[in-house]
Amino acid sequence: MKAARLTGNEAGSTDMGNGAGTILFISHDGSRTGAPIFLLRFLEWFRKNHNIPFRLLVGNYGELVPDFQALCHVDYFEPKPVLHYKVLRRLKLNGRYRAEHQRLLREKLSNSNIRLVYCNTIASGRILEFLSFLRCPVICHVHELEDSIRRLGPQNLASIKQHASQYIAVSRAVKRNLSARHDIPEDKIQLINGFIPATQLRPSEAANSRQAVRRELGIPMESKLVCAAGSIDTLKGVDLFLRVAETVKQTKKDDGIHFVWVGGRSEIVDSTRRKIQPSLRGTVHFTGPQSDVTPYYDASDVFLLTSREDSFPLVMLEAASRERPVVCFADSGGAPEFVEKDAGLVIPDFDTTKMAEAIMYLLSVPELRRRIGEAARQKVSGNYTLNLGAPKIAKVIQERLHCSE
Repeated sequence: MKAARLTGNEAGSTDMGNGAGTILFISHDGSRTGAPIFLLRFLEWFRKNHNIPFRLLVGNYGELVPDFQALCHVDYFEPKPVLHYKVLRRLKLNGRYRAEHQRLLREKLSNSNIRLVYCNTIASGRILEFLSFLRCPVICHVHELEDSIRRLGPQNLASIKQHASQYIAVSRAVKRNLSARHDIPEDKIQLINGFIPATQLRPSEAANSRQAVRRELGIPMESKLVCAAGSIDTLKGVDLFLRVAETVKQTKKDDGIHFVWVGGRSEIVDSTRRKIQPSLRGTVHFTGPQSDVTPYYDASDVFLLTSREDSFPLVMLEAASRERPVVCFADSGGAPEFVEKDAGLVIPDFDTTKMAEAIMYLLSVPELRRRIGEAARQKVSGNYTLNLGAPKIAKVIQERLHCSE
């Protein structure tokens, strides 16, 4: 069956042809984290701009699943976490239940005319092994760098390399890592930077957020605020975040500079709060998970990215789109590719003292912050928006669909 050729402008409607078969998208889980959110935004765009049918297979149930269900049919690789299955799993008696669930899933997908599999991260090796009966091209969208790949284990990567015929890398750092360390041919790796929906910055909303967030945190309205966002783990560098805050606190004494970290699982947030050293209590704030991070970007003066490893963080683009200068580490992955030259400051050698100095400098020069923030916003709007990036992914999909004919 022949897939219709993509035509039209970047954001325009395209009919890829109903005879092309069905695309099976994989989300490794349904959590409100970077890769699932990225996939959700892409599928929303894809449904509006293409007529080709698609469905979704979610590795583990999560809070984004209802949003996915509004777009397409959703199946689950692991059984839904209903009470009955939770009890069986806790008692380690879930094997037969899970095997029957996956037998029915295989039967359903075998009869679904699937011509392409698209997985949203490199964490999908076990799912791809299961789906090998489909015998169709596989695109793997890679958001991970080396430490994350190692955490997933060698068998996961081996499965990905066995089944994937095309890769999408979200940054030059990711592409280099796949090629240099894992012998994936460069001609199989398409570089498509991460992107976010275009947003409109309204000064009145930003001013309201500035007041509302300070009231929420219980800090003075005139306080300076440094914002970070993301999950709380070693790779995100929450310990480095606290070290930077401590250095600023010791240097500036009572200068009214506060630090806020938005995100993280509730139980980890609670344990992290308990570990904050006494000198930083009242200065460092952890909000826990938030459905909308935008008010915190708008309320902040600088966006701080303390990641040890991050492929091309969407929170960086979101903060930059709200005119916030970004401060990151030079060896952290894809962030410097965006920040370098005009969107913020890049700090060498994971030096938290220099990072603290950079933050204090930016906070002391409002006009510089404004100029860098405006340049950051323009950089996002000119290069990293959904309507610019999504058509590039759609083109890769078209090319792989042709391979399945």
